[in-house]
Amino acid sequence: MILLDKCPICSGGNLLKKLDCIDHSTSKEKFTIVSCETCDFSFTNPRPKENSLGEYYKSDMYISHTNNTKGLFNWMYHTVRKYAIGTKLNLLKRISKNKNHLDIGCGTGEFLSACKNAGYNTKGIEPSELAREQAIKKFNLSVSENTNLDQFKNDQFDSISMWHVLEHVPALNKTIEEFNRILSENGKVIIAVPNHKSWDAKYYKEFWAGWDVPIHLWHFSKISIEKLFLKYNFKLIENKAMQFDSFYVSLLSEEFKTGKKNFITGFIIGLMSNIIGIFTKRGHSSIIYVFEKRETHFKMF
Repeated sequence: MILLDKCPICSGGNLLKKLDCIDHSTSKEKFTIVSCETCDFSFTNPRPKENSLGEYYKSDMYISHTNNTKGLFNWMYHTVRKYAIGTKLNLLKRISKNKNHLDIGCGTGEFLSACKNAGYNTKGIEPSELAREQAIKKFNLSVSENTNLDQFKNDQFDSISMWHVLEHVPALNKTIEEFNRILSENGKVIIAVPNHKSWDAKYYKEFWAGWDVPIHLWHFSKISIEKLFLKYNFKLIENKAMQFDSFYVSLLSEEFKTGKKNFITGFIIGLMSNIIGIFTKRGHSSIIYVFEKRETHFKMF
């Protein structure tokens, strides 16, 4: 295990225990989430070493790397994904007219394929061999196993996307720093992450599926993710809710909490979270953030 003694965003050393969560997917181990008293960033601490993290992904519950639609959860995920791909592509078209796009953690390639069909010059990164092979074989995509961004040239891309991926990345600061290097002037970064300030997170507490320890290393709020990107010369220009996520996350959380698939309760909690997210500052269960590379360098910390 690796124990961090300071906050990765502000380097503050006063880390407060937030709660303990169980790994419901594989090991059933307990992991602690801490919060930085200075900047309010939360993260899993301690966490497994990077070369051990792969063992925690070996679960049937980790469905973004497959096209299996058996069972209600899988069917829901893949049905919503088809709709979401169009929404994501429309967002990309609106914010970035230039055509060189990198999708990090591209999974089985559905979104990257949609980008390619829309005329984008696409590159993908996917460490999972199973998912990567499906993306290459089914869609004829250019997808790399190598997760190091130093494989790319300066200013190579006009846009980068990470759909529920940033929370998994061990080298958090290095990754954002590399974004600045490989993005062209005024390049855009699209990041989708769980929001632990949401009402469903508050309701389910340690059973909230969005914690997903230990593979979710980092737990973002709007304030903390904006501070992180500001360090590396990015400005937040837009954020929007992923409204379907609250239902899926609440259904999973309900099962973690009760041991039963309480679909009606999960749906109601998800709906309430969306409504509260609209009318309060809590925000929704998952949020898409759009950052723009700025012209001049400025560090907050």
